[in-house]
Amino acid sequence: MSANDLAATLARLQDDHAGAPAVAAQALNDLAAELRADDTGADALRLAEHVMLGHCGDAGALRCWLARLPTGLADRPPTAAAVQRASWAAAQLDRGPATAPPLPQRWRALQSVALAWVARGECDRAAQVLADEERAAAAEPEAAALQPLAASANNLALHLREAPDRSTAHTALMLQAAATSARLWARAGTWLSVERAEYQLALCHAAAGRPGPSLGHARQCLALCEREGADAAERFFAHEALWHAHRAAADAAAQQAAHQAMVALLPQVQDADLQAWCASVLQGLPSP
Repeated sequence: MSANDLAATLARLQDDHAGAPAVAAQALNDLAAELRADDTGADALRLAEHVMLGHCGDAGALRCWLARLPTGLADRPPTAAAVQRASWAAAQLDRGPATAPPLPQRWRALQSVALAWVARGECDRAAQVLADEERAAAAEPEAAALQPLAASANNLALHLREAPDRSTAHTALMLQAAATSARLWARAGTWLSVERAEYQLALCHAAAGRPGPSLGHARQCLALCEREGADAAERFFAHEALWHAHRAAADAAAQQAAHQAMVALLPQVQDADLQAWCASVLQGLPSP
């Protein structure tokens, strides 16, 4: 397979894997022997880790896939780090041998590890992993180094928030992940990172049926936008957070006001693709 065909196939799998992770895992198995020690190979390694652990919860499948890779990928940049990271992530599930990668790589793998525990029905293990890594982060002197952990915690919260059959345990883990991400971004990010963490907290609390905390985080999200002179798109999503908070509180009038603010901001979004995304969000809001 040519390099261009391989890259195109991986891009398609990246777009489609969430709807059919088992199909994506099989396709990645079929591609294993084709991979090279290049950026595309590194992308494939990260996708395999995410699909086989994060969606399928199958550390054994990931280990078998790693064993099928061409000789040399574990030793050559840029795939060496991705091989080490995937091997370590699988080892967290099946206690197999693995060399721990540097903390940033470990923290990038945390999303896959936590989601694997969730896929296995062990949210308590995912919660413990998340708490352990946040404690490890407390000793990290370089604030920017915490960004991969903050991003993984945010992505975990997002995944659980969008899950169609979220259990009580899933909800507790979702709230823990969103709060962990917000604390880390407060140390490692800009005001924009903090504002978006407040957005995530607002939507997670609304999804959990907790209108009070949701409203508090949504208001803080909007206040940060106003203080920093945020663009129309950021303010659009801050009002979306308010919409969800008011919906959780069954406050139809305030919900309608938030909707009207979103409608007014939509034409002010300058980027065409971003405006289209905002329009799809507005159109997809459930009826009051």
